[in-house]
Amino acid sequence: MLKNLLIILLFNITLNFVVFPVSAKSANSLAHDALLKQVSEFVQGQVNPNNTPNITVKAMPLDSRIRISHCQSELQFDMPSRQRFTRHFPIKASCFDEGASWKAYVQVRVYEYIETIVTTTHIAKGEVISSDMIETALVDRNKVRAKSTDSMSNIVGGRAMRNITRGFQVSGSDVCLVCKGDSVAIIADYNNLTIKTSGTALENGSFGQSIQVQNNSSERIVKGVIGDLRQIFIKL
Repeated sequence: MLKNLLIILLFNITLNFVVFPVSAKSANSLAHDALLKQVSEFVQGQVNPNNTPNITVKAMPLDSRIRISHCQSELQFDMPSRQRFTRHFPIKASCFDEGASWKAYVQVRVYEYIETIVTTTHIAKGEVISSDMIETALVDRNKVRAKSTDSMSNIVGGRAMRNITRGFQVSGSDVCLVCKGDSVAIIADYNNLTIKTSGTALENGSFGQSIQVQNNSSERIVKGVIGDLRQIFIKL
């Protein structure tokens, strides 16, 4: 009986010794989580008031050694105006609870994503690109290629001008919608009339580029602008 009583007392002492420090740590951790959530919501409202899906905000975790308590009053936030739309900046959070006020700085990252076309598989040079080889993806603005495109029609049906790896952001310069030697439609508008004839491309080109083509009937060489797949628009 005495032995059992000693075991129970020892267990209670051990339990109390372990639980109290963990509880204090948990309370601080919960206060951290609550602060990060409120900071994220505040910044989101400032940089993305329309809540568009291509902008996300992430409040970076605080050092675990920073001790804060749950704020009973409404937290106050300050964001430097000159850094308002930069990618990485601090937010000052202030709690004005009587007798328990505190201030903390939270680092925030703002990510803006842009729609661009990426490959879903490896594409060999000269291979015709089909719709299942590419997809639209949201890519971090800072990682978007300068010449990337978000238009499927500028890519599908064209041929790869080089080997393209899986996950690559495709641009018009990677694909020829009209390739040298292709049979093309030459289209011209004249006095509100559309004149269409066949021709042969003498150069590679992507959407919107000017290339030389030869009229198959007259053998005349003209310069036109690439529109849709294998279509060349010229001015008379």
